[in-house]
Amino acid sequence: MRRRLVTAIGVLALVVGACSTPPTAEEGTTTAAQPGTTGEGTPTTAADEGTTTTAEPMGLDNRAALEEVYAQVEGLTGEERTARLLELAQEEEALSIYGSTNLEDALPLFEAFEDLYDLEPSYYRASSGDVLTRILQEADANFAGNDVVMANGPELAILDEQGLLLPLETPTTENIIDAGVFDTWAAIYMNSFIAAWNTDFVSGDVPDNWNDFLSTFDGALALELGDWDWFATLTRRYFIAELGMTEEEVVELFKNAVAGSTVVDGHTLMAELLVAGEYDAATSLYHHRVTEMISEGAPLQWEPPVRPIIVRPNGVGIMRHVQSPASALLWVEFMLTDGQEVLAAEYRGPASTQVAGGIPEEYAPILVDLEAIAAERDKWESLWEEIVQAAGTEPVGD
Repeated sequence: MRRRLVTAIGVLALVVGACSTPPTAEEGTTTAAQPGTTGEGTPTTAADEGTTTTAEPMGLDNRAALEEVYAQVEGLTGEERTARLLELAQEEEALSIYGSTNLEDALPLFEAFEDLYDLEPSYYRASSGDVLTRILQEADANFAGNDVVMANGPELAILDEQGLLLPLETPTTENIIDAGVFDTWAAIYMNSFIAAWNTDFVSGDVPDNWNDFLSTFDGALALELGDWDWFATLTRRYFIAELGMTEEEVVELFKNAVAGSTVVDGHTLMAELLVAGEYDAATSLYHHRVTEMISEGAPLQWEPPVRPIIVRPNGVGIMRHVQSPASALLWVEFMLTDGQEVLAAEYRGPASTQVAGGIPEEYAPILVDLEAIAAERDKWESLWEEIVQAAGTEPVGD
């Protein structure tokens, strides 16, 4: 069930990549080729450049350089800190970012960053799982491909566990929700999973609890290929903790509910197909995408919500092998401050407590317990794979 790594061709700008598989807006790859890579996104050596010399191994632990940046800005805050970081960043090579934020939402962030600082990062975009795979492969190959990573919480937890992220020291986390601040990364926005349905095909009241909702749509339901962490949290915190069900009972409930239904690789694609009437309802769409589509007139509805709503942080961290440390820290601090307003304008649920947006508090969303599910990731991925296979259909967009 592992999604394959997708690469793309680009230049040092944010462009839509040419992929071997048609990408969706949410899960496909959009990238700019990084310095030191070929257009296909693979590491280059001196031989790739038409020479006969052997490339020197790239240092994979550059924490000393980041610590020097921290020393340069120690005690500085606000505009004074930003100005010093910018001075240091202007002496570095272009910033390289790997991320899972789709191009539609990422472009306004890069434009705002460039307007503020006249710096243009390169961006490789893929699903969080594929970003993780690429980074791990590059680490094994002693290749420093990116300075910064932006990905879902479970993938960042793995990178942290592998020692591939450096300690994050910044005063800009003070307004980020407590549950979104970690030693090596911080949340930039919250992915809220919601059930939604097509109002052209579904009328009347829709059940607001998961037991009844899952039993309502016979063969006309959609589920997302990689949402094992949503399933794990819903199972642990709701079906078991609140309803007293066993794991086996929950798995059987899902298998019965999804038989003959559609499995989709990508949350945006799943929302687009729901709008097109390919199925009646979906289990775990992203709130920000559904809200945006509704504002544009799409025949979708998600309220009253099916509860509980599961929320998972998407965050940013600096790589152990960072090559442009000041630029990396400048980007991180931008994402945790000015970038929060940009994200809110794109319907993303900001992680800052000072910026409005996201799921209303009265819906009492449940946060994914990253530590708990990371310890049992193999188990939950296997259970979700059983459920996906029970649908009996090939994944769409895979």
